Amino acid sequence: MGFSIIPVEEIDIPFVFLQAKQPDIERFSASTLVFLCDPRESLTLYVLLCQRALLGKDESGNDKKNSWPFSWEPPGGSQDIFDETILSTAKRETEEEVNLHGSRVSRQVYRDLWIHKGVSMARYTFLLEVHEHLKPQRTWCDTQQQPVGTKEGPVRLREDEHIDYCWATEAQIRSSTLYDERNSQHQRGPVMLESKKDVILDAFMRLKLSSIDMTYALSMD
Repeated sequence: MGFSIIPVEEIDIPFVFLQAKQPDIERFSASTLVFLCDPRESLTLYVLLCQRALLGKDESGNDKKNSWPFSWEPPGGSQDIFDETILSTAKRETEEEVNLHGSRVSRQVYRDLWIHKGVSMARYTFLLEVHEHLKPQRTWCDTQQQPVGTKEGPVRLREDEHIDYCWATEAQIRSSTLYDERNSQHQRGPVMLESKKDVILDAFMRLKLSSIDMTYALSMD
């Protein structure tokens, strides 16, 4: 297991204090797991995933190649200089990337560490409840190996970050292959990095066991 689970109160502090506690970390990021339960399908549980675009934009607005193109992931991204806390990052990135507005998060937060292009990074992943009413209108199809269904609804993508989205089940994520950049467009399932897959599968398990506390309210700013 490449992640740890920590109390949200431990990291819902100004970034200057979070950084002081972890001087070896050069960059912080946040991601959010948005789940929904469809009562029409024997209470099937889904998680929202987005597919990374090949190209994004740099700070000057020029095209740049994204890391891990065509992989699937939850909404999220790096700390912005205007974010007061890592929760601010999680809330802002979810609004920017999928147009969903968070109301509460889990009191249990996933933390994982890695090195990317020589930069030490820490990612915090929150289970997120949103204000919008969600339906699984666009889901992953095992037969066609791609999302099917309408894109109508509250989820709207930031297209320089992601090219598609879907709702996927635990079984679909568990059976998908791990991301291989050499063959990223022709792998089975909603493929993703192993670190992200591990966190999502653990969250599914904890939700089924009712061991997730979703009572930590987000600020309204």
